[in-house]
Amino acid sequence: MKRFCFFLLAIALCGYSVLLAQPKTAKYIIDPARLKNLDKTVTLDTAGLRVSYALNADDLADPHTYIDLQCLEIGNRVAKYYSRFLSDKEQRVDAWIKERPSAQSVPHWLGEGGKRQDCWSEYQYSEIFKEGDVITVYSRMPHGLGRYDCWHKEPYPLQQWTVQPDTLTICGQLCQKAVCHFRGRSFEAWFAPGIPVGMGPWKFGGLPGLILKVQDADRLYTFECVGVEQGKFPIRKYDYSRYREMDRKQLLKLQRRINEDYFRVAHVRDTNTGKPLSFYQAYEPLELE
Repeated sequence: MKRFCFFLLAIALCGYSVLLAQPKTAKYIIDPARLKNLDKTVTLDTAGLRVSYALNADDLADPHTYIDLQCLEIGNRVAKYYSRFLSDKEQRVDAWIKERPSAQSVPHWLGEGGKRQDCWSEYQYSEIFKEGDVITVYSRMPHGLGRYDCWHKEPYPLQQWTVQPDTLTICGQLCQKAVCHFRGRSFEAWFAPGIPVGMGPWKFGGLPGLILKVQDADRLYTFECVGVEQGKFPIRKYDYSRYREMDRKQLLKLQRRINEDYFRVAHVRDTNTGKPLSFYQAYEPLELE
């Protein structure tokens, strides 16, 4: 019973201060059966540019204060956006399991790093592939909800920006400001004309330069560049064949329900009484429509 109460408390704490920062509400227990098969990948392209973004950092100099560290890899044909924290964790877990093939569980200390590292966020547990004027999003759900793992496609880019004269230096690059209204929220972005790539973090793009920072008007979500690397980085795609296609708006509704009441969606029951559990908390997603 004490262990269950501790789990419930952890869920509550992960969703604390929803309106101050992007939350991570549902526990993500490392399940070896649902990890990506790192030995079964396809290399789609080679990136010459890799950009790292901190998601909701308290201190850009300290990755432990990030909700996530995310990467944009830009190739000639394909670009990929993913969680670096999650990718590094899965490589550690994969190596640990290969050394201990009979293990039934994975130790907690193999977590990905950052704030609330054992909790789930749809912005961390998704991978986005950008090819031409289309993006494909692969969304992985938290513990107990693997049956909802899915993918969908949408046009890219979708934002209609208005460029403004304001400037700001980010990572040594002189950036210019642009604003837009996108799927229910207003955003401001800072793009670098000196890096003539019309992409950015998450689903943002379409400006005459790489977007190095973007945030919504309520400051709930902030993506800010913390590094730009040149080199040769293979853009890999894992096996998503078991994922099923889902309509984007249906996915948004599901993700919102998970964040608002994970227990109810996962059909979690009290181990003593057998009654369904529910723990509602308000949630502000990045996309409202």
